Amino acid sequence: MVLTIAVMLIAVGALVAITLAKGFEGVLPFFAFLVIVLPGEAKIDFGDLFALTVTRGAIATLAVLYFAFANQHPKSARSDSLPLKYLLILYLGWSMVSTVNSIVFTTSLKTVLDNALEFYLVYYILAKSVSRVETVHKILLASVGALVVCCIFGAVEHFTQWKVINLFPEVTHRLRAGVGGRMGESGRITATFPHPILFGNALALGIPWALYLLGMAKTAAQKAYLWVATIMMAWNLYKTLSRGPWLALALSLFVLFIFSQGSLRKYLMVICLLTVAALIIRPGVLDTLRNTYIETRTPDSARGGAYQYRYDLMRLATQALAKDPTRAVWGFGPESFPSLGLEGEDSTTGKMEPFESCDSGFVEVMLDTGYVGLSLVVALFIRAALFSWKGFKTVPRPANFLCLVFLVSLGAYAFMMLSVENFGWGQQTLMLWILIALSVVYPRLAETENVAERDVVVPLPETRP
Repeated sequence: MVLTIAVMLIAVGALVAITLAKGFEGVLPFFAFLVIVLPGEAKIDFGDLFALTVTRGAIATLAVLYFAFANQHPKSARSDSLPLKYLLILYLGWSMVSTVNSIVFTTSLKTVLDNALEFYLVYYILAKSVSRVETVHKILLASVGALVVCCIFGAVEHFTQWKVINLFPEVTHRLRAGVGGRMGESGRITATFPHPILFGNALALGIPWALYLLGMAKTAAQKAYLWVATIMMAWNLYKTLSRGPWLALALSLFVLFIFSQGSLRKYLMVICLLTVAALIIRPGVLDTLRNTYIETRTPDSARGGAYQYRYDLMRLATQALAKDPTRAVWGFGPESFPSLGLEGEDSTTGKMEPFESCDSGFVEVMLDTGYVGLSLVVALFIRAALFSWKGFKTVPRPANFLCLVFLVSLGAYAFMMLSVENFGWGQQTLMLWILIALSVVYPRLAETENVAERDVVVPLPETRP
């Protein structure tokens, strides 16, 4: 409790101090750093009413600072329309419809309020406040810096089995107890994240961001730091032993390599060479990857069972919704999965088993808010991706490449939602909403600043008769 209060006071004080010194837009990178590093375990419980996490304290502080200071700097509080506004209103409204018909009304209501006051609020503030391309770059750099700190914790965890989250009271997380939380014996690192897979999700986003920044770096010191950051994140991602993030990162880097040019393509080739060298120098790495693939394709192995579990979960979820047409429309209510008591045949054993973990973000949304809610979430991803795709086609080079990075990151996150419940909780969800906010504002900012640079009139030297 004392440590949590101290961390909260430091976080809130730093946010206020930076705002007073640099203005509201200047505090956004530090805020991004905070919400990625801070663990959910750092919280103060108020019984069944609610839990005040340090992250929520930081978000509440940012909101107060936004309404107090952003309007003093017109560029940091744009008056233009909020992108994705109607989709967010629709999804929030539909979540309330699902809540009214929820099998766990109180839990669902708390969940909707939490999402609105955390994730949607962060999106709103960033989408309305980021007014310069420089700020976008600083937020990405701060996010990478936060992941580097987490990677340091991950390295300590790997070599000593001590977890930084052990400093805080233990929290029961939503994923299966057998693989996550504080289980050091599993050999999978979590850093400050609730689960190894969620840490892997964040790293799969952070590595492409670091590579983009590496391509933008101007000094040798910046390049050295970003190379170290990329290598640290790649090593930590490997140590999470998370197949979904591995594959998401591989696909992301492949797409970026196809479309990249100049120095970034060279950097990606260096990454490939380093990866091949690591497989040759450390045969155990190749053996781990090979065994992981073989076990995934072996139904009676632990990894094969976990892989098949996702398919069985989808089958049971569609069957549960098919039993009642109204549930197919609005679902069972947000955060209702633990109360559903789904039970069905495990295709790997042929036995009837309880399904206690919703290992898919899309299945979770489908069960929580029905097919209508699922359609709205899919539309949200597609709409945000279209902003980035349009920016990639219209923003002049090389500024347009960041649009592709955002597009790839959105696709990677959606891909990872297929195999883990990563939507609506954890630091990686805050990274997602930061990503969505930046992806919808960056193309306009890049195009505007590029036009402004072209329209600068250079005065002719004064001539004398």
